[in-house]
Amino acid sequence: MTDRRRRTFDSRDGDAEVVEPLLRAVLSFAPRDESPMPHPSEGITLRAENGSGNVRLELVIAGDLGPGIPGPFGSRFYECESFEVIVPQRDPRENALLMVHLLNSRAPHRFEFATSMPPRWSLRLEHDGSVSVLDEGGEAVVFIGRPWAFDADLQPVPVYYTIENGLLVQNIVATADTGYPILIDPDPDAIITGDGRLVTEAWTPRLVAGEAIESAPPRSLSG
Repeated sequence: MTDRRRRTFDSRDGDAEVVEPLLRAVLSFAPRDESPMPHPSEGITLRAENGSGNVRLELVIAGDLGPGIPGPFGSRFYECESFEVIVPQRDPRENALLMVHLLNSRAPHRFEFATSMPPRWSLRLEHDGSVSVLDEGGEAVVFIGRPWAFDADLQPVPVYYTIENGLLVQNIVATADTGYPILIDPDPDAIITGDGRLVTEAWTPRLVAGEAIESAPPRSLSG
C-alpha cells in the first residue's frame, strides 16, 4: 500500500503547493470566477431538465467543517484528520465542484448526502451506477452520474452509490493494494485529454476547455 505526502500547506498564510499530479491538474483547470466559493454546507443544487424543480444535495458532515483554508487557484480546503473536502474555483452558475480526498486508510469510506426535493419526488439507482431523480409522475428529470475515483498510483478505485432512508450514500471500496490519497469525483473535463489519457504526466497551469474528452466519465455529484 502506498501512502504518499500529497501536498505542502501552510495555514498561517494560506500558501499551498499541491504536489499530487491528479489534484494539481484538477485545481488548475481554468478558474472562471473570482467570487468566494460556497461552503460545502450550502450543498449542490441540480436543476430538472424540464424546469419543474430542483434537487439539493448536502454532504451530511458539511455542517461540522470549519471555515476552510485557502488553496491554490482559488480553491478551498476543509481539513479533517484523515480526509479533506475540497472546493475548487468554479463559476457558481455551473455548481461548485466538491471533491473528497481520503488521505490514509483511517479515512471513512462512506459519505452521506441529504436530499431536499419537491414532494413525491424520489431517487432511483440505475444499473450503470448512476442515479435518476423521478418527479411525481415517475419521469426522470435529474440525472446524477456514477461516482468515480483514483488512488495515488492513478489507478481507478471502485465507488458506488446506495440509497438509504432518503440519503444518497457514496461508498468507496479500498483494498490493501490501494494507494493513498484517493481523490473522489475529480472533474473529468480537467484531467482527461482528447484521446482519453489522464493529464498528469506534465502539468499545464490552465488547461484548455476544448480539450475535454466527449466520452469522459459521466458527471457525478461533484460536477
